[in-house]
Amino acid sequence: MAEKISEISKNFHAEHRGNCAMSVAYGYARATGKSEAEAVEAAEMFRAFGGGKAPNGACGALYAAKMMQPDHADAIEDFFRRGAQGFTKCAEIRPNKVIPCNRCVELAGEALDFLNQ
Repeated sequence: MAEKISEISKNFHAEHRGNCAMSVAYGYARATGKSEAEAVEAAEMFRAFGGGKAPNGACGALYAAKMMQPDHADAIEDFFRRGAQGFTKCAEIRPNKVIPCNRCVELAGEALDFLNQ
């Protein structure tokens, strides 16, 4: 894997191409060899999960990362929790400015990068 999931995801999000969940799905798809069109299609599947709308109020970036590697969901959540001061829910992270949304995207991507080393 040449490019890191975290970098691709963070850039997609920073360019306002999609929400946090979409950004992680896109980054994962691109970093694992999918075409631009396939990655955009993967991202679209996560359109409804940004802004605190992921199941159980989870951060959308975290939710998408766990969906990309469901067999490692617990490890991904543990990694994310350490980087987000113990939080995993959007309603805890965003209003309290624990870390910016773009950092959540990058952090979720870093968890996936770690798994794919």
